[in-house]
Amino acid sequence: MLNKIIYTIFGIGLALVFFPHAAKDSVKKPSVSGISVQAKSQEFKSAPEMALNFPPPPLTVKAALAYDLDSGTILYSNNLDEKLPIASLTKLMTALTVVKNQNLEATITVAHDAQGVVGSTIGLVAGEQVRASDLVRALLISSSNDAAVALADFIGGSQEKFADMMNQQAASLGLVETHFSNPVGWDSYDSQDNYSNALDLIKIVQEFLKNDELRQIVKIKALTITSTDGKYSHELHTTNKLLLDDPEVEGIKTGFTSKALGNLIILVNHADRRIVTVVLGSNNREQDSRNLIDWVLSVYRW
Repeated sequence: MLNKIIYTIFGIGLALVFFPHAAKDSVKKPSVSGISVQAKSQEFKSAPEMALNFPPPPLTVKAALAYDLDSGTILYSNNLDEKLPIASLTKLMTALTVVKNQNLEATITVAHDAQGVVGSTIGLVAGEQVRASDLVRALLISSSNDAAVALADFIGGSQEKFADMMNQQAASLGLVETHFSNPVGWDSYDSQDNYSNALDLIKIVQEFLKNDELRQIVKIKALTITSTDGKYSHELHTTNKLLLDDPEVEGIKTGFTSKALGNLIILVNHADRRIVTVVLGSNNREQDSRNLIDWVLSVYRW
């Protein structure tokens, strides 16, 4: 009875402010709730019910969340509001900022600082001209750091100014524990780091999925893009292993740095119900995501 009262109060608080709140989840005890988190402007389907009382799945994460997009229901949470580095999950906001500020049919000239950047790249060449839409594909499919820098330089004038645009976008979405210092997701070790939490990331995902082109891009497993003159070509291969293995997976984004560890957001379309899982700070992001997805599909009924 006490748990029901606690979850009811928590659910009301979340519903009143949608996501921003000050309450902290326990670091040690994951929450299995079925709490409904709904926005007045959206129409939601009925919430799922917990049909089986299985223990929460074993996860090697710092934070995790499972969320039913269609009912606005939190199905599982662990440290859902803990601020953490998010690595290349940052690129979801990079893509959102691009589509809000740039015609994707435009041609972008790759700046010198985009060539040879560290980490995941597709081998862009300084001076190469590429359609903005293709750079967004590289950003989201192959998690291309050089595409992120090329887009930021062209649209914002610099990575720093583009990060300011990302933070303005974050503020417009009401994100309360999110900050961006670069368009890639690189870690820094001061107060201007890239960070977010699982709740804010769900809000980013909701905004991201409103854009049909972005929603289709994260489903792509492999693709070749070329410069506008045909001189350069770049092979794109998804970094999302679950997208390759599971036909119900429809994206969304991977991330890893030595500081953030493994981060992964997955969208599952199961019997026309869309479930998003978020794992942050994981030692095995794919297996943790798989365990969480399997657990949700085992214990809940729609």
